[in-house]
Amino acid sequence: MNEKNTKHILSIMVDNEPGVLARVVGLFSGRGYNIESLSVSEVDSHKFLSRITIVTSGTKLIIDQIKAQLGKLIPVHNLVDISELDSFIGKELILVKLNVKDNQKLDLKKKLTKFGVVILLERNFELIVQYTGTPEDITKLVKLLKNTKIIEQTRSGLVSMATGTDYIKK
Repeated sequence: MNEKNTKHILSIMVDNEPGVLARVVGLFSGRGYNIESLSVSEVDSHKFLSRITIVTSGTKLIIDQIKAQLGKLIPVHNLVDISELDSFIGKELILVKLNVKDNQKLDLKKKLTKFGVVILLERNFELIVQYTGTPEDITKLVKLLKNTKIIEQTRSGLVSMATGTDYIKK
């Protein structure tokens, strides 16, 4: 059977306690599943809950296995495959440190501002910029910067949220 690998965004609500992330990531690594993107943060301090957003790829069988195995973990409260919903929003953050000569700075700043980039720091030949967008938008920004000396860059990983409330378990 030649089933196609597809990308999936899994949103997992878990207890915010030591070792939970290690257990979730260990489930992936122990079975040879790849994590393409991982984002984790506390979302409810009163209930001690965190949301883990994992982007992974696989056949339907593999993704179903991952979801079933994640659902069996004790600290998992809710698991939603956001990519299977009708509508969702997914964004990433990128920070880029650039080395820009004075004669290039004005033109580059105009391009970046037009693109929606925020300049966080401008000092001598150094520019640090921030951009939030879809993974495709971030790829376009990196292509825009291809002729600029990138000193360093970091990306947050995808965070996603479904629109509406139909997916919420009652």
